[in-house]
Amino acid sequence: MNIRRTLLAAVASVLVGTEALAGTYGWDASDNSTLFTSFKNYMKTMQTELVGEPLYFMAQQLLVDCEASFSSSPYAWLGLVHRFCNMAESIYGPAASHPRALDNDKYARIRKALLHLRDYPMHEVSLTTDAVYPPAEQRTAFNYANEQWLNEKRKHFLAFLASPRPTGKELQINKLYSSGVVFRTKNACIGIDICYSGAFGTSEGVSELASALDVLYITHAHGDHYDNSLVTAMLNLGKPVVMPKNIFGTNKGTEVIWGTTQATKTLLGGVANTAAVMSAQGEEPCLLYHIDIDGWRIIHVGDNSHHENEPQLANYAMADVVVAPIFQGLTTLFWQISGASNPDNAQQFYLSIHENEFHHTIDGRVSYKYLYSDAGALGSTSNKYPCTLLMDNGEHIVLVK
Repeated sequence: MNIRRTLLAAVASVLVGTEALAGTYGWDASDNSTLFTSFKNYMKTMQTELVGEPLYFMAQQLLVDCEASFSSSPYAWLGLVHRFCNMAESIYGPAASHPRALDNDKYARIRKALLHLRDYPMHEVSLTTDAVYPPAEQRTAFNYANEQWLNEKRKHFLAFLASPRPTGKELQINKLYSSGVVFRTKNACIGIDICYSGAFGTSEGVSELASALDVLYITHAHGDHYDNSLVTAMLNLGKPVVMPKNIFGTNKGTEVIWGTTQATKTLLGGVANTAAVMSAQGEEPCLLYHIDIDGWRIIHVGDNSHHENEPQLANYAMADVVVAPIFQGLTTLFWQISGASNPDNAQQFYLSIHENEFHHTIDGRVSYKYLYSDAGALGSTSNKYPCTLLMDNGEHIVLVK
């Protein structure tokens, strides 16, 4: 290890300790009445950002409707806010923005505010266990709105898969659920950590996804990062599934199984050059991927919590897109990989994952608010960050070099 690597490791150990002290995701479960009051106060603040925007009067009407229905239907606001966010995200879709440029970027501020608004229904105490199909009668308003949203997003995603691949040098990115991502270029379509049924509450469309993908990557064996039906569909088509050895089990047929050692493999006839570093989330083996498709370099670290393994990613060319969960010490990760060479002066983007995961309890349900409020995520005003891509379930964006 050279001097630079030694310094990186030393600084990283300090950063890891600092982030560990944060410990909380900053949003406890709230009873309905308390959360509703907080929501109203936030809406009034958010409206100042919307002055002169097409969303201003819609937001005003949302607040009126929520207040009017509260006395007779105290949980109706959960569904109303959910639907409003669905509509608003179609107007203010994902865009690359720098975390420290929000003061000068009104669009980015509005986008951030809308995603924070998405947090509110997800933190009502009755939604603490399963917000996809919650059984309690009081959650009906949210449940119905959420099911509509998932069905709509699934249709959009399947339409995306059926659309032509890029013909130039673009990189298409589509985010699924909390951690899944599909990347498409002219010659490749890959998926990483896709929990399809978790993304949409149904397995309908798995065969279409398997047919569209050239390679499926899995970082670790947690159910929100892979889908057995998708793995089986890929293997039945004779397509490679790249995954840690402990997932192998009865999934015979794939040639790409990683054990405990670092290795580099070439897939897709040289289009997808893949390096994998074995790490872990706690005791769970977790692969850190560096993937090159058509000259676009992608890092996905899953839920890695062993930051001492991350500097190995700096042995490869600087990634164009870094995919990492917002709770796993972004300041550490970006510092660890900062030693990577940058042969084409690429601009780096960070794609956040693991926000508001439905199947997590509220104390494990990381909000969009947390992303910008915690110093270990993007809350520091002193750290250098790449441009950030904030994407919700089923959204897509196109990057061009």
